[in-house]
Amino acid sequence: MIKLGIFLAVLFVVTFYKIYKDYEGDKKKFALDLGLLLFLLFATGFSKYTRVYLPLFVIHLALTLFAWIWFYLYLWGRTKRIWYIFAPILSIGAFFLIGFLASQS
Repeated sequence: MIKLGIFLAVLFVVTFYKIYKDYEGDKKKFALDLGLLLFLLFATGFSKYTRVYLPLFVIHLALTLFAWIWFYLYLWGRTKRIWYIFAPILSIGAFFLIGFLASQS
């Protein structure tokens, strides 16, 4: 758990430095980039809860890794699409759906 916290702190500092360094007065882009960063930190931190369902945990880790890679591609200007960054929402939604269906029986 400590390792995940340290990893997230390092990712946050490095990414926030990149976002702040590229800030050129465009408050809308700055807020969007910071919001995407906070969402990815939330999705990465949510991984500890998905361990209950091991196949979903593996899928969530893959989607989160994909989202981080896509986010860095977006930050360095390689792509303009940000929808792929929200990929971990699929596994988070599946987690809550499985929990809801399991509680019904």
